[in-house]
Amino acid sequence: MRKLVALLVVSLASSVFAAAPSEGVPLQVRRGFFTETDIGGFFTVAGDNGYSNLQTYLQLGAGYQLTIGNGSGLVPIGVHVAIGANAQNCWAGLTAAGACRLSDNFTMIFITASGGYLHRVFERLYVGGKVLAGYTLLDPAPVQDVNGGINVGAALSVEYATNMDHFSVGVDVAFRLVIGPNIPSLMFYPRVQYTF
Repeated sequence: MRKLVALLVVSLASSVFAAAPSEGVPLQVRRGFFTETDIGGFFTVAGDNGYSNLQTYLQLGAGYQLTIGNGSGLVPIGVHVAIGANAQNCWAGLTAAGACRLSDNFTMIFITASGGYLHRVFERLYVGGKVLAGYTLLDPAPVQDVNGGINVGAALSVEYATNMDHFSVGVDVAFRLVIGPNIPSLMFYPRVQYTF
């Protein structure tokens, strides 16, 4: 019986050691279709009060990441929906008493397409930028009879492919201008990206 158990243990051990050890296999970073979740900070600049209070910024998106130059560069293309809020920065003019003529607190919903380039600076670490364009909904209207407008902008990006399969993390710092009411805004947001 002992010989049978010993033979069984040796045969199982040899089959385990026959598999490739995980330590020596390099991780292949996934590229292609991705989804991402971004949570950060948001505020508007200019306006009658100079700037708004810092508010939470939430963005959800999907896209596709092309690899160029044998992995030395990435071209991310995406579509995102985001929400931020202007808090106590007036865009309709102040009364003599210092009150805003319309609401100085309003929500901004961004529906945006983006495209850019990220260059590899170290293994798995990429730095670059993106251009942004889309439409913004404003609620309530901060300027008389204007409750939306085209938005354009740009972002600086850093991205790192983690050791966890499918996951990349990054940080974007972006500027957007909503044309029409002419509301500029700044936002920064860490990104968590899942590539299929």
